[in-house]
Amino acid sequence: MKGGAIPLLVWGAFLAVLGGLNWIWTGDAIQVGTFGFAILVVIVGAGALVLLSRDALGRGAPEPRSDPEAVPDVSVGAVLAGLSVGSILFGLVFGTFFVYFGAGMLLASLGRLAFEVRSQRRSERSVEEVQP
Repeated sequence: MKGGAIPLLVWGAFLAVLGGLNWIWTGDAIQVGTFGFAILVVIVGAGALVLLSRDALGRGAPEPRSDPEAVPDVSVGAVLAGLSVGSILFGLVFGTFFVYFGAGMLLASLGRLAFEVRSQRRSERSVEEVQP
């Protein structure tokens, strides 16, 4: 990924500035430790990206590739359905707002899943019609 470490480095620098201000403002060991850990995780993540690929610090568009790449199967509806079930279960313990929110999100995500399945079937039919 070309330039993938740059946003993490900027975010780490921003967290470092905010952590320094928080240290000056409160001086509380728990808050300073939490901010320090967050800064460390972000900077280590950026460093890992740089170690994996030197292009992580490069700017500009990636080099063109001619070999075909597989498109992953991802579904926004499935992710939202999972989050909504989690919200409903969380709401059963901590409050009814999360149950109502999760139920509404579940309805929306099931509608999105239906749209994705319909679109997938339509594209499969069009591919079958083109191929002999």
